[in-house]
Amino acid sequence: MPLRLPRTVRSLATSVAVCLGIAGASRLDAAPEPVASTAARADDEQAIRNASRDYKQALERGDAKALAALWTQDGDIVDDAGRVLVGRDAVVALEPLADAKDSARPAIRIHDTRVRFVADDVAIEDGTVEVVPPGGVAPLHGQFSATWVKREGRWKLAAVREARIDAPSGRGTLADLDWMVGDWVAIDEHAADPAATAHPPVIRVSARWNPTKTFLLRETTITPPGAAADAAPPLQITQRIGWDPLSRSIRSWVFSSDGGHGEATWSRDDGSWVARTSAVLPDGTQTSSLNIYTYDGKDRCTWRSIPTHVGAEHTPHINMTLVRAPRPQPTGGTDR
Repeated sequence: MPLRLPRTVRSLATSVAVCLGIAGASRLDAAPEPVASTAARADDEQAIRNASRDYKQALERGDAKALAALWTQDGDIVDDAGRVLVGRDAVVALEPLADAKDSARPAIRIHDTRVRFVADDVAIEDGTVEVVPPGGVAPLHGQFSATWVKREGRWKLAAVREARIDAPSGRGTLADLDWMVGDWVAIDEHAADPAATAHPPVIRVSARWNPTKTFLLRETTITPPGAAADAAPPLQITQRIGWDPLSRSIRSWVFSSDGGHGEATWSRDDGSWVARTSAVLPDGTQTSSLNIYTYDGKDRCTWRSIPTHVGAEHTPHINMTLVRAPRPQPTGGTDR
């Protein structure tokens, strides 16, 4: 089933006796609705579980065509941040994962699923999901509720609602990101595509605090390699990371010189920082990814960006090492 998926809400207090009395009185003379036989219902439940298994397997291998075929035309996803996306559009651009090595793909484990029917051709599947990112990062946990509808003899997804249920293992404050301050340069980048160029663009990152230390300001410059650098100006990306008092979490906002923009919610997960990111590309395409930063405590940071199924990710899978640039030495004479 889908990648990270909605936290159970508390039931509303209602007067069951009164409601049942009204409902019963209004339906005394109504003809009973047809109910599927026990055998037919069991067959439908098994068909839904098979479709759910097929969805999970297609998601793991990045098979966008197979994923899209399991959605209704107007099916939608509401992710754990409240973003609404069209189901087919959200999965169609997962093709970069299809070329990724198995070790570069997240593993997905589904637990505690339950299927209940609200009509002969409508069922709801509830369960929990565990996503294990590559690279030894701690798993992420969530809940999902998926609505399946029967169309022309096949069960398809009409809606998915997601929620993350695990609290960060270490809360983390904005001050805990002080290690980012300084100048960094990418010394290693491996795209999931084996045909990726051997000459990656030059990527430099500079981070500093604002005067009151309420925001961490990061500037990233991406310069195309070789002749491409003469044909196009460097891409400039500005990011602000700060504490959001409304959500009571660390959040970031990013703007790029090509007109794209995005935002993310940050949390600690064992020895890494995980930024759950959504963005809008210059052409209006929505993207979604997990950005995982693992700092070695000295002068190196590993950055992994994993596209998720809730959003179209058109950039390659990223596995990059950032190294802190040496601080410039003072010049001139010394005081005596």
